[in-house]
Amino acid sequence: MSFNLERNRIDKVSKETILDELKRVAEHYNFREFTGREFDKVATKCKKTTVLNNFESWEHALKATGLDLKPHKKPRKDQIPEQLLFKDLEMVWKLLGHRPSRNEWEAANPIYSYTTYKSRFNGWVNACAQFIDYKSGGTLLKDEVEENSIEEKSEQKREKIPQSRKRHIPLGLRLEVLKKDNYRCIYCGRSPATEVGVVLHIDHIVPFSKGGETILENLQCLCDDCNLGKSNKT
Repeated sequence: MSFNLERNRIDKVSKETILDELKRVAEHYNFREFTGREFDKVATKCKKTTVLNNFESWEHALKATGLDLKPHKKPRKDQIPEQLLFKDLEMVWKLLGHRPSRNEWEAANPIYSYTTYKSRFNGWVNACAQFIDYKSGGTLLKDEVEENSIEEKSEQKREKIPQSRKRHIPLGLRLEVLKKDNYRCIYCGRSPATEVGVVLHIDHIVPFSKGGETILENLQCLCDDCNLGKSNKT
């Protein structure tokens, strides 16, 4: 017997097996073109990396099947309905029990990519905040009260009031509060992302009516029930 460094790998998948799996997956997608990510979602005998190790490119692998696959036009990122994006985000969020990081998102093998959310909502944190707002019934990022009365608005024209002395909480500051409190009520821990019917509010810790400022350190996330119970107490 001669000895050398070559070996027969018992885990090696033949090209015939790979092509059979590609054909099976093509049938699953009604014989349209599909991506490596889509392949990994339904393939059982091999993964995208195995296919690429045996063919020059993904396109060459699909062509090698001999199938006449219909072209697949992906919708533009700005044309994907928000409901579908939020449905995917809700699935991963509930799976983890907290807001997904980029690595956690990509590891969960979601339908839509991290960059899709980032470009659509001008940032990942913004996307998560918009999702919470969506689950809260669209109340979180809206003004809960009018910023000023007619008299206050007239006064503002004559004298500029610092943001910290305004009751109104700008969108950017609301997003910071959401991130700080991990998108959940700081009293009971509930979140619209994991529990149906929960509505979050941005609350002044020291009530505005008692001199509390509209600054990050004086703002917190509270659900409907906890916010109602706190009222204007400190």
